[in-house]
Amino acid sequence: MALTLLLAKLLPGALGIDNGLGLTPPRGWRSWNSFDCLEPSRILTQEHMIAQMDAVLDQSRSVDGKPTSLAQLGFDWISMDDGWQRCNCSVRQDLDPTLPTCDGNLCFGGHCSWHDASGRPRVRPDRFPDMKKLVDYGHARQLKVGTYLNNCICNEHGEPHYEEDVAWMVHEMGFDGVKIDNCGSSTNVTHWAELINRTGKALRIENCHNSWPDFKTGVCPMNFFRTGGDISADISSILNEAYATVDAADLPEPRSGPGCWAYPDMSEVGNFAPGPSRDDQERTHWGLWSIISSPLILGFDLNDSQTMDGRVWPIITNTDALRVSDTWAGHPGTLIQSYPSTRDALAVVQGPCDGSVESTKWSFQGGQLRTPLRGTGPTCLTTQSVPCPPPTTAFPHVQCGLAARNCSELPSGDWTLSGGRIQWNDHHSQLSCLYANPIDFNTSTGYFTRKAATVGVSACADGPRGPSPWAHHISEGASPLRDLAPVPRRAASAGERSLTSDKRKFSLTSKGELKSDEAGEATCLRVAPVSGVQLWAKPMSNSSAAVLLINPSAEEEVLDWPVHDLPARFPGGSTSFTCEPGQCLARDVWARRSFPVSSATLRLHFKPWASTFYILTSDLEAISV
Repeated sequence: MALTLLLAKLLPGALGIDNGLGLTPPRGWRSWNSFDCLEPSRILTQEHMIAQMDAVLDQSRSVDGKPTSLAQLGFDWISMDDGWQRCNCSVRQDLDPTLPTCDGNLCFGGHCSWHDASGRPRVRPDRFPDMKKLVDYGHARQLKVGTYLNNCICNEHGEPHYEEDVAWMVHEMGFDGVKIDNCGSSTNVTHWAELINRTGKALRIENCHNSWPDFKTGVCPMNFFRTGGDISADISSILNEAYATVDAADLPEPRSGPGCWAYPDMSEVGNFAPGPSRDDQERTHWGLWSIISSPLILGFDLNDSQTMDGRVWPIITNTDALRVSDTWAGHPGTLIQSYPSTRDALAVVQGPCDGSVESTKWSFQGGQLRTPLRGTGPTCLTTQSVPCPPPTTAFPHVQCGLAARNCSELPSGDWTLSGGRIQWNDHHSQLSCLYANPIDFNTSTGYFTRKAATVGVSACADGPRGPSPWAHHISEGASPLRDLAPVPRRAASAGERSLTSDKRKFSLTSKGELKSDEAGEATCLRVAPVSGVQLWAKPMSNSSAAVLLINPSAEEEVLDWPVHDLPARFPGGSTSFTCEPGQCLARDVWARRSFPVSSATLRLHFKPWASTFYILTSDLEAISV
């Protein structure tokens, strides 16, 4: 098939799946973010699934002046998540009072089951009275219908039922795709793909937390794979999930591309709580998912007309954003760099012991640790970690640290320097110590060594400092994953990234430097601006590229963005493009208008959590002004 030739160029070595699906980032709708089955008002039913099918076919709204349905824009997959199965026990006694409770010991002991004695999946008839009829309903309307296996509600830890599940899913029900979660014992995605391939039917495979593609051979027995944790309708969660894709994209050979996409989880557009920056947050979220080639899987109730018409429709049907998502020019798009914030906000990080005003005149006063650069009033070290993006190929020397705040606003507690250790005692919890981890960044070894230089606090006990934030994880009882990459743990906050090789001993020099040379090279604590506007980008051709500039904070930001910060070439990419002022146009994706780029910098103003989304091109006839 053509897919084999395409992916052979993208991913070296053998391939685990050749199903012709997912050549562009998948689109559709999945139930969990709207109907999670844990609350009576949100229980997924067959009626809900049918209602979503009808909604994606609705042509009562327009795109660019033409009546258009979501299905016509590629959102023609309707997929269920957890809650359709009939369990032999109950997660919620108020929902299933006649069944025994599914406690941890029962399930992990292999006694919970949603299969019958022959291994066939059991469907809850009160929620799905005729699942085959549901699938047929979708097919009759030219929609694709997806299911969900290796379920988390009623997770099975006994003998897996791969063959029975595939036979039920393909031959009995006729599903078109499947999300394979990692809560039960059926975690071997390679085996899943082999069994599905044998049926002769192409199924779109979503791998949720079981494995990544193999970084040595390129084997990828799925169409998209989860890279981070479970998402929530919160902009901090959105950013963290986007960061998790960097390890698959910012590499000499990206592991996200046609047929095998890195996936930061379902979209939460439409689910954000009311607030003054909700529209900007949801727009930024959609722009992020588009520019990193994430699958665009909607997760709000499509029949909520107030949400759809009030704010969401113009975002999810933005044809410029969808074009960025669809375009493949050798690289999926990724984070490039972060600029220093223009806000009056400081972080305590590591740096050279150069006697500068940023690193001298530290002092311990009245239990406070007062920082350099006090300005109009003293600032002090806190134990609060500052949000921090991961290091990238273009910007590897990322510094993550702790916040510095006005000393009069801090909670009670004491900082002390004792035995070379900077200790924090809040008189309530365990004594904490300050540490400074060195950078650990080498993309040639895979995605397990991408850690920024970090200043943080953790328990003062000697010995191992806890696991690496990218420790390997394979579910207990899982079958071998046949050389697939293990799932990295979700990136921890700066205050959690303690390693066995960290620096914990400090000395206060005559210059007022807090110096640490425990690991050989001397470093000093210093104050620096917190991370500000972020640049994400994706190549689109030899004459165009997309850029998304994001304000990742709740305060306004201003940036004079140097246009040449857009990389001419991306790691592993084959295109080369530079936006030369006077010879370049910018298409404003959100405003749906174009303008000439006439200077080397663009002055941009950002509201909280807002973004600027451009398609830059040197093809002056490619975009209508």
